[in-house]
Amino acid sequence: MRCPRCGKDMSTSKSHVFCTHCGYLDNGEQIHGYEEHQASDLEIYLGNDYDSIVRNNNAKSCFLLGPFYFLVRGFLFLGTFLQALEIYIWYLIVQFGENIILIFLGILVTRTIAMIAYNPLCLLLYQLKIKYIKKKYPSSYLTQLRKENRNSVSGPGIILLLFVIIGIIICFYILYSVI
Repeated sequence: MRCPRCGKDMSTSKSHVFCTHCGYLDNGEQIHGYEEHQASDLEIYLGNDYDSIVRNNNAKSCFLLGPFYFLVRGFLFLGTFLQALEIYIWYLIVQFGENIILIFLGILVTRTIAMIAYNPLCLLLYQLKIKYIKKKYPSSYLTQLRKENRNSVSGPGIILLLFVIIGIIICFYILYSVI
């Protein structure tokens, strides 16, 4: 069950269902010790992912996935574009550097940039999506924010992800066969 006040998952005790985020009880009262908290549109839209994205707690995911992180977050075009750009940067490093340490440093630099910049960029893109949803559904936008499926790589996303992975493998094969 989701909290009607903030949209987070509610927990169950022996006597009540309550929200651990804002303290809302199923009977409409407030748990003492919690501040009255009105969730922002971004909190409602992101749900349980809000804290990890805003606080950059998932920086390891950004590092490991690189541009695939955007595919997981639902930004297919941006993820594909950035993956192609990253591969091109690695290609340039291989062409001009041919030193394994330089190649390793290039990968490390691009992935460090991913750790630092990808979550803030996602937040900006989510805010733009929220503005669009508010324009499209002015009277029921909160309901749309809660049910929006923004973090799944389904259908076309999986196919696109497979093509990108195959493309990366082909690029590395061509790079190493040339060297």
